[in-house]
Amino acid sequence: MGENAGKNQDLVEDIIEKLKEENIDNVRFEFCDINAVARSKSIPTRHFKSKVNSGVLFPICCLTCDPAGGMVNDHIVQRYLWSDMVCYPDLSTFTVLPWMKNTGRVFVTPSSVGDGDQVTIDPRSIATNQIQALMEKEMKFFSTFEYEFWLVDEITRKPVTTDKNIFSTIRLSKYQDFLNKVSRNFFIAGVDIECIESEYAKGQFELPMEPAFGIEAGDNAVTFRTGLKEMALQEGLMASFMTKPYENDEGSSGHLNHSLWGLDGKTPLLADTSRPSGLSEIGEHWIAGILAHVPALSILQAPTLNCRDRNKPGTFAPFNATWGYDNRTCAVRVKQNGGHGLYLENRLGSSAGNPYINLAATIAAGIDGIDRQLPLPTALPFNMSSDDEGIIPSGTTLIPTDGEAALQALLNDEHLVKALGSEFVKSFEAIRRHEMKLMDDYTKSGTNKFEWARELYFEYI
Repeated sequence: MGENAGKNQDLVEDIIEKLKEENIDNVRFEFCDINAVARSKSIPTRHFKSKVNSGVLFPICCLTCDPAGGMVNDHIVQRYLWSDMVCYPDLSTFTVLPWMKNTGRVFVTPSSVGDGDQVTIDPRSIATNQIQALMEKEMKFFSTFEYEFWLVDEITRKPVTTDKNIFSTIRLSKYQDFLNKVSRNFFIAGVDIECIESEYAKGQFELPMEPAFGIEAGDNAVTFRTGLKEMALQEGLMASFMTKPYENDEGSSGHLNHSLWGLDGKTPLLADTSRPSGLSEIGEHWIAGILAHVPALSILQAPTLNCRDRNKPGTFAPFNATWGYDNRTCAVRVKQNGGHGLYLENRLGSSAGNPYINLAATIAAGIDGIDRQLPLPTALPFNMSSDDEGIIPSGTTLIPTDGEAALQALLNDEHLVKALGSEFVKSFEAIRRHEMKLMDDYTKSGTNKFEWARELYFEYI
């Protein structure tokens, strides 16, 4: 594949020079699987140029492993067994990882498998396709993720704080040095942490990131998730994006803050202060599109069985297809900061969700709302604590409360299946059914479902 290297020759040489300047010994060639687990090979720098040219090989089943590495017998494995897929680096994603000694990283794109069949289940590629579909409508996607995460002792697995005291200065100060180091390292690697927060639950924190256009927001999220876990381990800690590890504690979210802009990147497209809603027609249709696909989005963006325990009334997690202005209990929260500052918070996502899948599914749903000019339901006037307060319009769609119902909602959503690809949806379904069987087997033996979930998810998600 000399053509691949030829098109990027100048960039290749620039990276090679950077490798020399920074005394880099190895470069990770990395991708993110469907479960949001980073998988990679570390390539000695002397082989970097040749691997850019030839690509790096991974078994295609690595895209569909469960979080702990268990094999999922999906249609891809049945077709290709453990055949290799060829993965080529996206050189624009190269960065030095300052928290790892003499190490660089580049994201790779799974390209072909078997006798040259195209790989169609790679989350990053699926997100890139949806971003391109939006650009063909002369719109750019500007976004970032807000991930809550758990910080625990690596050995005991106990949360580093024992109280529930959101934004407490004293609570945060004990781990300020570690979190400051995290922020500095990410900035060097190209991920700009906006602020450092102590969240509500025991051992729960949040480090929101600055937004970016296009696929860069997803790349930043993957860098953040993996890098944070690595830096925590270096301090005798463990960071986890598992949604709800503790039965009697809160869950962690993975909100997608986003806005739409013209191709110049300077013209905001969501707001129109002359309209009663303060939203443009595009903005209204976009939100309506997300709400129309809430049941399917709920499993794409909060995928694990453990995520189902998060979406309940009174938890600040959405439980139905509603929207509102600065409303933390709705699926879509409109944040009003003036025409240029207005943006949307998709609150459906859990911390365990894959950022690329979240991006792709949100865009696909929003595009559908625009294409069909879906009408926007009435905004909810204030935060909900339950579903029986009389403020929710009759017929409002509820988020499925169990994995099977959520999965069926996805399989029945023709638009999202087509947008994301039927091959991907088949693999996604197989992973979910694999989890269902694991949980069923363990709980039949008397294992508590939260204990089972921690074993499968906590260390790797």
